Amino acid sequence: MSIETVRQQMIDGDGEAAVALVQQMVEQGVAPQEIMNGLTEEMGILGEKFEKFEVFLPDLMIAGDAFMQIMGVLKGHLTPVEGAGKAATVVIGTVKGDFHDIGKNIVGIVLQANGFNVVDLGSDVDAIEYIKTARKENASVVGLSALMTTTMPGQEEFIKLVSEMGDKGKYLVCVGGAPTSVEWAKRIGADVWSFDAFECAAKIKKLLG
Repeated sequence: MSIETVRQQMIDGDGEAAVALVQQMVEQGVAPQEIMNGLTEEMGILGEKFEKFEVFLPDLMIAGDAFMQIMGVLKGHLTPVEGAGKAATVVIGTVKGDFHDIGKNIVGIVLQANGFNVVDLGSDVDAIEYIKTARKENASVVGLSALMTTTMPGQEEFIKLVSEMGDKGKYLVCVGGAPTSVEWAKRIGADVWSFDAFECAAKIKKLLG
């Protein structure tokens, strides 16, 4: 019984077996965050293989479905960041032209576990839609995910639009995704960039005070 076994079950799309094993592991004291990190890493590997044509879309979909089943179990066991949340609203989505949503989904789950109100716009979201929703929901944070280098400019486009529409400073802008970096975030003027979902929750909590 190990995280490696769960990773393989996820790749095989055997969500039922993976869920049962994860429940046993949590009951026996394995940290949910440790399990999540292992599965997130595996999904990242699959994503890289997909871009190299070593695996194909059905493979990603099968693993992704199993991943979300497992996350349904882990969600209730995640330990909140101390003092986080305060019911602040975070609008999240994946930028226009990008249909990857696993990373964004993980962030949403962790933020919810930490008490934030999460409004998930899904994938392939136009920049103006984030702004409309942020205004409607009185959001404190807007988070944009990009999983391909070709869609990263969508994050920069959003930040420029925020300034043009007079919304600069009204909410924090958080960017993330495999090809992004802290250097990229600084270059485009984002407020937050994080290595993973847990760091993201902690940074948002700190910035919101």
